[in-house]
Amino acid sequence: MQKTLQIINELLEKNIIESYAMAGGMAQFYYIEPSVTYDLDLIVHVSGEENTLNPLAGIYSWAREFGYKTENEHIIIEGIPVQFLLAYNDLVKEALKHRSEIIIFNEKTYILDAEYLMAIMLQTNRLSDRERFARFLAEAEYNKTLFLNILKQFNLEKEYHKFIGDKNG
Repeated sequence: MQKTLQIINELLEKNIIESYAMAGGMAQFYYIEPSVTYDLDLIVHVSGEENTLNPLAGIYSWAREFGYKTENEHIIIEGIPVQFLLAYNDLVKEALKHRSEIIIFNEKTYILDAEYLMAIMLQTNRLSDRERFARFLAEAEYNKTLFLNILKQFNLEKEYHKFIGDKNG
């Protein structure tokens, strides 16, 4: 994983991506007990992404040039399947702006804050997200006031109250 993060940081240095943050199952490792996941999801901002039909073309071109294989939507970087995801809605764009810099495996990297990860889980509402969200509520240290403000900002309060079984919310 250390080498994978080094390569991803090189993408920043080369301006292939402008910013990124870990999301998904790998990001949960930082906040709660790990569960099974096989890939690294990265939310990315790519320069000019609003003006092109294929905004991730630069990343895939880089991968071909440097011999990194692709498998479906993943690029295998130093043995780790990495999925590059554009910030696909306002919540995810906001989450990327408020990412945190951390050190893991002796490498600087960026991660979505717990409060935003939790809101994204509520928004996507897949079974794996609901399971992860329940674990975040029980195990993660997070700023509940900030989390509730994010839910209000992105109209997710109803989903939260439904999840926790609050009929009055």
